[in-house]
Amino acid sequence: MINIFKLAIIFNVFFFNALSAKIDVKGRVLSGGEALPGVNILVIETLNGTVSNKDGGFDLTFSAEGAFTVRFSAVGYKTKFVKLDIARNYNETLIINLETTSIEIDVVEVLDSRIQNQSDTRTSLINLQPKSARNLPGAVTDVFRSLQSLPGVLAPNDFSSQLIVRGSGPDQNLIIMDDVEVFNPYRLYGVISMFNPEAVSDISLITGGFPSRYGDRLSAVIDVTNRQGNFSRSISGSINASIVSANIVLEGKNPFNIPGSWLINSRRTYYDLIIEPFVKNTGLVEEDVSFPNFYDLQTKLAFGPFNGNKFFVNGILSRDGVKVISSEERVRPDSIGVVDLTKNDLLSFAWHFAPGKNILNKFILSWYRNAGDSDFDSELLDPSVDRNQFEDIAPDTLKPYLLGFGVKSDYIFRKYSVENRLNYFGEDFDLEAGAGLDFIRTNILFDFEIDPELQAVFNQNRGFRSALDDLDDQKDYFRAKFYIQNNFKLSEAIAVQPGIRFDYYDIMKKFYAAPRISAAYAVDNVTTLRGVWGIYYQSFGYEKLRDANKIFDFDRRYTEALKAEKSSHYVLSIERWLNNKWLAKFETYFKNFGNLIESKTVSGTAYSVTPKPGMDLRFLSGWNDPVRVIEDSTTTIPINASKGNAYGFELLIEKKNIYGDDRLSGWISYALAYAERLIDGRTIPFRFDQRHTANLVLNYRINSWLELGARFQYGTGFPLTEAIGIVPRIILADLDQDNIPESPVIATRGNTDRVIFDVDYGGKFNRLKSRKPDYHRLDMRVNAKANYWGLDWNFYLDIINVYNRSNVINYDYFVTDNLELKRRATNMLPILPTLGFSVRF
Repeated sequence: MINIFKLAIIFNVFFFNALSAKIDVKGRVLSGGEALPGVNILVIETLNGTVSNKDGGFDLTFSAEGAFTVRFSAVGYKTKFVKLDIARNYNETLIINLETTSIEIDVVEVLDSRIQNQSDTRTSLINLQPKSARNLPGAVTDVFRSLQSLPGVLAPNDFSSQLIVRGSGPDQNLIIMDDVEVFNPYRLYGVISMFNPEAVSDISLITGGFPSRYGDRLSAVIDVTNRQGNFSRSISGSINASIVSANIVLEGKNPFNIPGSWLINSRRTYYDLIIEPFVKNTGLVEEDVSFPNFYDLQTKLAFGPFNGNKFFVNGILSRDGVKVISSEERVRPDSIGVVDLTKNDLLSFAWHFAPGKNILNKFILSWYRNAGDSDFDSELLDPSVDRNQFEDIAPDTLKPYLLGFGVKSDYIFRKYSVENRLNYFGEDFDLEAGAGLDFIRTNILFDFEIDPELQAVFNQNRGFRSALDDLDDQKDYFRAKFYIQNNFKLSEAIAVQPGIRFDYYDIMKKFYAAPRISAAYAVDNVTTLRGVWGIYYQSFGYEKLRDANKIFDFDRRYTEALKAEKSSHYVLSIERWLNNKWLAKFETYFKNFGNLIESKTVSGTAYSVTPKPGMDLRFLSGWNDPVRVIEDSTTTIPINASKGNAYGFELLIEKKNIYGDDRLSGWISYALAYAERLIDGRTIPFRFDQRHTANLVLNYRINSWLELGARFQYGTGFPLTEAIGIVPRIILADLDQDNIPESPVIATRGNTDRVIFDVDYGGKFNRLKSRKPDYHRLDMRVNAKANYWGLDWNFYLDIINVYNRSNVINYDYFVTDNLELKRRATNMLPILPTLGFSVRF
């Protein structure tokens, strides 16, 4: 009772002091005589701010008299700074006119200068805004790679733009584009994301505790909004080109005096057109290597406003693929044939209707397709041998060392969605409710062809014994949702947002309710405490397996008893502005996972051998005959067999460039994280568990036309299953007439009695017990601005991994002729410079 009493006194002191001293200033923001909603308004000296409402109106509160600078900013409009002399009798209504401008979007400024309102209860929120002020070094102007430099967000490796968020896999992230959920949003096998930085206006990443609007994922939300075209000109655009890709944007206002705008943009890589011939001519790669390529076309059409109505049409057409056929003259021992094509297409229609100044309704219809067709055929060098000893050897000589592996895969994921979302804005609350239906059809096919000796290699690894079964399945199902949430103030300092979400998953015939609540407390004008608790569910489906890199058979006979995966989030954060340029934020979190889906293990037949004392183990005479043993085998059958936790804290200190004229800006972040899973009665680290992570990002403006940027990343190593020894390979003869394997035999090389050995990874008790080496990398970027022929140009040099650090992605293990187990590291990106330019017209 004493603590509650003291807290009440503190609240009252803040509340009555604010009432006694406040000076209210009202105004409207216009552009071309039209009301301009959604403008960010910030008082520079106090860091108080607000956003203009649907009529362009705003209210600012000042706690004292004096001179203040107010900044008005919005995407597509010139930022405006207004000087105000505030006195007790101030009663002027401000009218602010903003001019439209072409949007500078060649880069992504990861930590935007927008200020999160103190009544916004969302924790773990990161807003991204495209800006011309800087490029993030090493991110290749990719939005997802920019996020990987923030606390709580990791990359699986240098080659992937996937996001690992607070101890969760990429399949547990919800990714939305213009209110439409998308699957597998990557290009070039994950190297870059589908989001064109030239077309993005806003990106929100919520790394935990997301509100009831979002569902069917356990971990995080990436919500992307594509920008509208230029309202002030009939046509304008930009070109961004480098040695690996090109990007063109065309945009303008609608013709025939139709209110609104249009925007069309397209990207294409030309690894296959420029880089591939160059590296082949220089001998860096062989003639049988083909570089991957992709192209996409995106558009956004906006119509209105028409008496409170506005309409949007969004479209995406994307293709990426590769074709690799090994030649007879190759010097590598392996022979590979790959033909692969991936499609990502989207079409959506949105109707925004505002019948009154306090009501906004959004109605969205969408169609989305993610499809792929792949044919992989190969003869691979036996993984037990040292491949360096087999370079420049004729294929006929290699025959005893080659193992056949092939797979044909075909998948199509289609989603038809309808959703309605209603917002009602009150004086001290924001009520939101929504409902929607998703109709999903998934077709998936995997057809494996495996050499018997390669199957024997898999049999030595518990994780592969039965996990490569053929799969051919089709699913037709729907998801239904309804949610409601309300953000309201308990007092001037306290805001609360309770919410609840209801989901019905037809694929499992089950209904789930997920309550959530968050709160924010404004300790003072520059300090905010926030907290959130919530329950989250995720259904299963083939469309989620691409990001998980797993194969499950979701046949009805296996899924009747399956439950939705579940997580509970607890997040507490404190944010404080040290002055009007420096921000410090500390956040701690705990995630509990339950009912996680894993592969079912069954008892199966395996074989082991023992050596003969004093004999040469390299030869068949040194070993006794194989004996039958019972061991677990992994299957493709899904079961709720795992649970786990992820917890830690994150610290961020940022130097913002609010005025746009500071020479130095950037941030430093640190995260301490723990992520673990309980599987088969054993607690093991999550495969992307990284204990310590640090990021340093700096941008320095040398003069009016030259900028230098740097990014340094450090992380302790991911978990690793390290090989512990070698074992003789055991193969089975053909099945007899009763479909029972003949007697097992020890495999020998060709027509000799020399035993073939495989690498022993120690089974489940050795799983992920070791660690990879620490990761660290320095990237740098130089931007030079110029004006030629009346156009604004930007030339840049971006260098990834400046000091050429050999970061390990994995190890290849092999057995020497003397039966020694050796390993060789497979490394990530070496030093990689890129030249490019952008121009706007």
